[in-house]
Amino acid sequence: MDRLIYTALTGLSARSRQQQVTANNLANAQVPGFRRELVVQEGRYLTAPRSASGAHQDRVQAGAPSLSTPRAGGRTETTSRPLDVALAGDVWLAVQGPVVGGQVREAYTRRGDLQLSAAGLITTGDGRVVVNSDGAPFSAPPGARLTIAADGSVTAELPDGPVVLGRLKLVDGSALDPRDKAADGLFLPEAPLPADSAARLVSGALETANVSSAQALVELVEEQRGFEVNARLLRLAQDMDEQGARLLRLTN
Repeated sequence: MDRLIYTALTGLSARSRQQQVTANNLANAQVPGFRRELVVQEGRYLTAPRSASGAHQDRVQAGAPSLSTPRAGGRTETTSRPLDVALAGDVWLAVQGPVVGGQVREAYTRRGDLQLSAAGLITTGDGRVVVNSDGAPFSAPPGARLTIAADGSVTAELPDGPVVLGRLKLVDGSALDPRDKAADGLFLPEAPLPADSAARLVSGALETANVSSAQALVELVEEQRGFEVNARLLRLAQDMDEQGARLLRLTN
């Protein structure tokens, strides 16, 4: 009976986790460059003590779902906005991430809806400060008209003429590990990646999230049904246990 209850409980836990991941994908379906997550497997290991013969007394397993991020990107849509960029291939944009151990970590995103803040910093749509090829915050004259070339070079139109301010730091995303993905969608490797001189982007366009809202809704329905099946199995185990207890009382 304990094994049946354990099976039902682990099924409930797995379905609940799948629902959380799918709901997060659906919530970010309109975020430029967002990469959805998938629950791909469960890492498990035996935790029960061994008997004198070396066999496990009870085969109790523990573990958590593993997540994966598909490499396939979203669609590229033309916006004609000078500060919108769509990263080509497996190119990622470097931004300032969270502060860890008193230092600002460098993070990587596919989000390309750039803007110039009032403080003169180039940021993404969610406020992340973009860095240049040297890893420093990318600054520009406040209010300047900016254009971005295919190689990531940023040019400001000033009264004295156009001035190249520097180059966005673009990196090769093939070196990113899916396990480095943070809850906010940024990738945070232990060490900063080097700038990729061959990286290219498309100005005046945005990459959409690689999430299909219709598919995510279908997945939510399927996962809810799976959750209900495991809940019924748990109730069935309870009924069987109560009936067995009644039979024992009658026997005594």
